[in-house]
Amino acid sequence: MSDKTFSILVGIFSILCTIQFLIVDLNEVIILDYEAQFSIYMDAKPGVGSWVLIHKKNISTGLSTLTIMVSFLLLYCSHTRNYVGLLCYALWIVAYELTSFSMVLLINKNIKEQFRELSYMHLIFQISRMLLHFFCLPFIIKYTYTLYKAPKTSGKIGRRRRSSLSTIDYSWSAGELGTLYRKLN
Repeated sequence: MSDKTFSILVGIFSILCTIQFLIVDLNEVIILDYEAQFSIYMDAKPGVGSWVLIHKKNISTGLSTLTIMVSFLLLYCSHTRNYVGLLCYALWIVAYELTSFSMVLLINKNIKEQFRELSYMHLIFQISRMLLHFFCLPFIIKYTYTLYKAPKTSGKIGRRRRSSLSTIDYSWSAGELGTLYRKLN
């Protein structure tokens, strides 16, 4: 599989994976009994963890939207052979996964003891997604380096070949042309 094909597959995987995790994050049930308002999270204490818990949907939506846009940039730049988009994707995926991982860790501290298994599920999903994204990064970086080091091709004017008519020497005499014609036939 070529580097270009692999980077296109990584872009498609990243888009689909991000959409899947966004759907899971936005549809997560946090209140079990609407009448009694029984939550799976502990009472909010002032701090970063409670702020992340309150704004979890907004943070997830923002990060996922940016990740989908950067993944489309990866697809476009892979197609046009532009290394800058691939480099942006590699840097963004590292920042996105580290931010998501720290978000999961902060939220898991606020889960009640009865629902501890749910925190393990969050960690397993996050770590598996991180491993899949980080597994692809060396190939993306290799393709980025290949594109960076590749010689730049200029426009159509620079690639145009000279016509064979422009290289003919018209100083031959009629006798020489006649002899050449007889030899060829």
